[in-house]
Amino acid sequence: MGIKVKETTPQQIEELRDRFNRKYASTPPAAPFHPTDIDRIRNDHLWLQRFLEMHDLDMEASFTKLWETCTWRQSYGANDLEESQLNQEYLKEGSVFVHNNDVDGKPLLIFRVKLHSKSKNLDELIRIVVYWVERTQREQHLTQLTIFFDMAGTGLATMDLDFVKRIVETFKQYYPNTLNYILVFELAWVLNAAFKVIKALLPPKAVEILKMISKKDINQYITKDNCLASWGGEDNYEFSFVPEAKKVTSKPVAANAGDDEQFDKKVTFVDSAPVVLKETNINKMHTTSEGMLHINPKDFVNFNSKNAEATMSIKSIATSAVTYKIQTTSPEKFRVRPRCGIIQPNQEATINIWLKSEHKLSDDSKDKFLVMAMVAPGGECSGADVTELWRSKSPTSTDVEQHRLVCRFDENKSKGQLDCASKSSKASVDCSKKSGAGVDPATAMERQLAFTQNLQYVTLALLFLLFAGFGFLMYQQLGQHASTCPKATAYSCAKRK
Repeated sequence: MGIKVKETTPQQIEELRDRFNRKYASTPPAAPFHPTDIDRIRNDHLWLQRFLEMHDLDMEASFTKLWETCTWRQSYGANDLEESQLNQEYLKEGSVFVHNNDVDGKPLLIFRVKLHSKSKNLDELIRIVVYWVERTQREQHLTQLTIFFDMAGTGLATMDLDFVKRIVETFKQYYPNTLNYILVFELAWVLNAAFKVIKALLPPKAVEILKMISKKDINQYITKDNCLASWGGEDNYEFSFVPEAKKVTSKPVAANAGDDEQFDKKVTFVDSAPVVLKETNINKMHTTSEGMLHINPKDFVNFNSKNAEATMSIKSIATSAVTYKIQTTSPEKFRVRPRCGIIQPNQEATINIWLKSEHKLSDDSKDKFLVMAMVAPGGECSGADVTELWRSKSPTSTDVEQHRLVCRFDENKSKGQLDCASKSSKASVDCSKKSGAGVDPATAMERQLAFTQNLQYVTLALLFLLFAGFGFLMYQQLGQHASTCPKATAYSCAKRK
């Protein structure tokens, strides 16, 4: 599901990217931003798109938050966070972990609240939350997640509103439009008031993804085979921490503009003469049979006319690791991510391709892509090794497999998506109008939090007084009954005459 957002355009994404590049070049930060984040900004549209969506296409607000997020990520070490840097007791107890997916295929970030204790260090707990988000988005490229609060068996002793508040704030500040749902499972009635505070903390547009659920309706959001047995499902999974796999299946290459230009435009042959990939020679470099890679779609790069974006799936059908490289007849027109990488046997990589806003596809189908593949030496190598490997490799070598694809617009698909997006955009605008002027001030939230906690204590006190009064009345009734009960009369038998 996800929140309803306004539709972004390639031009807006490019403008945000240009603003970032200009500032980074003119007034760079004291500590350089992490290379992974720089690569996301310069070669990927999805991260930028989410900042624009979260801020209703406000360019200034999106740029400010993008810069602040990069600064936080650098200082926090988000990209390099590993399990060895975490509190091992918190990590391995299973109070926070990722397992299975919701109905939309988004990973579940599960919080088993009954295992929580208010005595725990909140900073260390949030560090574990950030670790799971970063790890999941490394394994599944910038995927959205669904937060699942498992409240079964939770009482006032383990319900920590400060912890929940920190979770919500972390996503709101540094992970724009990353949540698909926020599911609250089996919430005790005494804690209902507490989650009104959580609802107030969310941006107005995100309130619609907050769902209170029970065993009766959980399958609307998570299929039965993905539900744990304790949720009424079929999955008997018991948490046991498994370290992150360090294998690189598809690693992007360096992100600076100079490397892009050299990588995209030239192929180095055996005689060391640089040759620009052209329409005249791409036809000669096509392998008819598939021995290493299966490409989907096989013959075309289908661009969506709505956002000028295309995706290509490449799957390894070889018995050993395969390295691939992607080139085009028109490198000035396209942005490709990743441009090269390594795929292990039977694994798959998704290639994202964007047509730059200032360019158009050729009407005579002259814009083409060439996907090349060869066996990776030694089974594994780094991104830098892949780059050097292809620089010294001739595209016409007998051990190089080539696939040629023609660029085109997928008219039928994009038309349907355009209609759907138009309806979604209209709904988003209507929702925005109804949602009000903005989020409540922080002071109001603090007061509401304090009020909710006090209300819980008052409720418990009233319940105690109610039971005490009931017990006293029962005692009085029993005492009065005993005092008014008639004494037994002794009867004697009449004497016989």
